[in-house]
Amino acid sequence: MRPVIALRRKSVIVTWMLSYLAVLLLPLIVSVFVYIVASRTLESQIHEANGSLLKQVREMMDSYFQAMERLNFELTWNVRMQELLYSNKYLSHPEEYNYDLYQISQDMRDYEKAYTFIDKFYTFLNRDQLVIWPSLVRDGAYAYKLLHVSSGAGYDAWLETLNRRDYLDYLPLVRIDDSGVQHNTVALISSYTMDKNSSPATNVIMIDQDRILNSIRNVELFNKGHVFILSPQNEVLVSNSAVSLTDALPFDRFTDELEPLYYWKIGDKRYEVTAIVSSRSGLKYVSMIPSNLYWEKAELVRNLTIASAGVSLLGGALLMTFFLRRNYNPLRNLMHAVSGNADVPLPGAGNEFQLLEQAIHRTFTKLDSMSAQIDRQRQLVRSHFIGRLLKGRADTAGIPIEESLAAFHMAFASDEFAVIVLAVEPSEAFDERLSHMDPAAKRMLLMFIVTNVVEELASQRNIGYVAEVDDVFACLVNLRQNGEENRGEELMRIASEAQRFLAESYGIQLTLAVSGIHRTASGIAQAYVEALDALEYKLVMGSKEILSYEELQRRISSAAGPESEVGYYYPLQVEQQLINYAKVGDFEKAKRTLDDIIEINFRRTPAVSVPIARCLTLNLVSTMIKTVSEIGSLQDSFLVQNPRRIERLTQFDTVQEMQRQTTEFLRQVCEYTAGLRQQHLQQSRQQALDELVREVKELIGSRYSDPNLNISMIGHAFDMKPTYLSKLFKDHTGEGLLDCINKTRVEQAKRIMAEDGQSVTDAAGLVGFNDVNAFIRTFKKYEGITPGKFKEAAEAQS
Repeated sequence: MRPVIALRRKSVIVTWMLSYLAVLLLPLIVSVFVYIVASRTLESQIHEANGSLLKQVREMMDSYFQAMERLNFELTWNVRMQELLYSNKYLSHPEEYNYDLYQISQDMRDYEKAYTFIDKFYTFLNRDQLVIWPSLVRDGAYAYKLLHVSSGAGYDAWLETLNRRDYLDYLPLVRIDDSGVQHNTVALISSYTMDKNSSPATNVIMIDQDRILNSIRNVELFNKGHVFILSPQNEVLVSNSAVSLTDALPFDRFTDELEPLYYWKIGDKRYEVTAIVSSRSGLKYVSMIPSNLYWEKAELVRNLTIASAGVSLLGGALLMTFFLRRNYNPLRNLMHAVSGNADVPLPGAGNEFQLLEQAIHRTFTKLDSMSAQIDRQRQLVRSHFIGRLLKGRADTAGIPIEESLAAFHMAFASDEFAVIVLAVEPSEAFDERLSHMDPAAKRMLLMFIVTNVVEELASQRNIGYVAEVDDVFACLVNLRQNGEENRGEELMRIASEAQRFLAESYGIQLTLAVSGIHRTASGIAQAYVEALDALEYKLVMGSKEILSYEELQRRISSAAGPESEVGYYYPLQVEQQLINYAKVGDFEKAKRTLDDIIEINFRRTPAVSVPIARCLTLNLVSTMIKTVSEIGSLQDSFLVQNPRRIERLTQFDTVQEMQRQTTEFLRQVCEYTAGLRQQHLQQSRQQALDELVREVKELIGSRYSDPNLNISMIGHAFDMKPTYLSKLFKDHTGEGLLDCINKTRVEQAKRIMAEDGQSVTDAAGLVGFNDVNAFIRTFKKYEGITPGKFKEAAEAQS
């Protein structure tokens, strides 16, 4: 045995030595590799560091510039601003011009509250040389004096900038605040468009550079280097440094992707320059970081790498020798113990660990197998014995009951017995907890839980044994002779506590049936039959209840008599009433009638029997099928799409389930009938609307030349409210009634000018316009050109 152990010891020592060497040499190899590639990767690391910080600055800044663009959009498309700049209403109502200016300035107050980080914004009206800002309207020259007079740029240059056509760009400006302090700002200047040669107005939105710089002051890029924000024309908008950018940088090559490093020297300092362009605003972001910040860190890493390599070599060699000697001693002792066991043979190859693993695995496998087999067979045999005892066949094998009880460690304390049958109801809570288990394992766990809980409750004052018999659980209760007279209450206590505890702790829902109390072991079978009979009343009494056989018998005996009912309540007039409600789709009334039928039949004393209840269900379903067949084709109904629906209606365990299924079926019938009625009503309404629209269009076609033709006149002609008629017309055609009138008049005017050669004024009068200007506006709205240009084009073609 000694040579074998010596061979194993040698193999393990070699393996450990190689492992220690690998652990020792791995950091050294990594250190050398890092040292070699450090110089190659330093440039990319600097680029990535600068790029990530620069992207952070870009995202922060783009949020400001995007807010400026949103404010510019809201100002541009403000309804009052659009009306002020582009409508012709001031030709006829010039007195409203100043009031509209005031309303726009009030709207700007709301924008000022919403965009608190915008320092100043205003709109310059080119034609009137006016400036509108929140709550104020000022002359252009006066506004320039208040806002920009100290900026160095003259008033004419300011006007030239604001009068540019189709202009949208960022510019650096100087702003004077209310206290007279100058601020360098970034201004978004956006002009409005009217025609090819002029711009009616210009928006100017400003954010101070100090606000922008304060938002990025905590960014490492800001604190250690220089940051520049350039306009698309390479003009510096924002900078945290007095250093100016050189023109040698390739500004035209900057894109929204991070650009490669550029090296730039200012005096004796060398900088790494990184640039990126915003895809949203077109602005360019440039960073300049001193190179020595990164090279100092790289030098420190290199020195630490060399020092750690030396320490690792020296200390690793000493520790490897020490731990090799120390760690093998316990393993050698284990090998002596295992190799001396004759039941565990030594393997032909492998080291000591493989031998130990094989020995331990075999031992635990045998123990687990033996324990599981013993427990499984004991439980199965005991459950089988209890099942035979409940069915009155315990002595057929020729073995006395007393010996069988002793073999299964069972004992009875008295000769009084009762049986509690437990039927497990479907429970989503329990199934969700064990959704990962297969059905067989789930059933075994369920049996384990129910058996232990019920036996524990029954054994608190009596003796109880649980077994699974014919898909239900049965608890055989042996009542102790402790002087208690009311044994029935004790059985109800066991059933009630078991039902409550299993529902609250595990989500297991039970319906329990309790038998009467019988003497001697021969009465156990009778008690089991009584419990099963009581369980049958789950159909009438409902699931998740505790059903006492003796209580049910007392109820039946007290209610029985020569005049007791043997059928069920469902007269013809009630059936016809249910059919009528279902035909019109009135689910609420139909459901109320159905609930009354079920209430009368199942809440009376005595309730209908189980066979009669199933007959009632079939009669109710037959009524609903007749309803469907009377209002339409049965083959086209939802019943044909799911033929097993009727079969499921007759498969129920409780009155509640029967009521739920029949109510759901009734709801589907009502929805089907209501849908058919709604379809017929919609078809009739659609035909009426088609006829109305046709008559309206005929009236417009015959009366378009009447200047009094309008929505009110048409509504009066059809004896309808004008607004309601207009809404019906638009909902049906997608076109407003006034648009239809105007389009008809424009089409007739085109025909008159093109075919008859009438003038614009004559054509306007012939198609019902009293005002030629209104005719011109309407014509241009629908044709895109004025009637004069249309007439010229028509004459040129002819």
